[in-house]
Amino acid sequence: MDAREAIERLGLLLADEGYALSVRADGSTLAAKRGHSVGIFLPYTDFIFLHDLDDGFASNAREFEEQHQRNRAEGEGHMRVPRPLRYRVPNSVTVGVTARPASGEMIAVATEKRNLRANTGEKNSVYLVDLTAGTFYSQGLEVDRFSRYGGEWSPSVNPSNRVARMLAQVLAEAVPA
Repeated sequence: MDAREAIERLGLLLADEGYALSVRADGSTLAAKRGHSVGIFLPYTDFIFLHDLDDGFASNAREFEEQHQRNRAEGEGHMRVPRPLRYRVPNSVTVGVTARPASGEMIAVATEKRNLRANTGEKNSVYLVDLTAGTFYSQGLEVDRFSRYGGEWSPSVNPSNRVARMLAQVLAEAVPA
């Protein structure tokens, strides 16, 4: 399977999860969804950007990080309320897919911790899907203050963890090892 095929499969699975798909001018795919983490509380907007790292994209760490920053700015551009006043939190996720072996520098971009201070009005994360290895790289689940002491939050409360769990499931279906 090549990267474009994997992105198409990911897009179909994300559409099944309620995401609206659009192909962007640069050839990447944007999957967007608005929802609430807990009933009518904790509204969010997910922006999942799917990039084919093998087609017209310089697959090096600097370019990958710069693309993620552009994706964050695009997600930010959809928000009307200034960051400190936000109740609806944008969650920008960059997913890079490659059929070539991933370099250590690219893996480092995906696994970098991106924890932000409270009340920044934004969440973001990066995933690198390595089709040759049949795996993906990310920062993993975030440890919430409450869960450190043995308590459990609903998996849907933390936007990064909610998307991490969902993407792990979708990637397992879309990219068989």
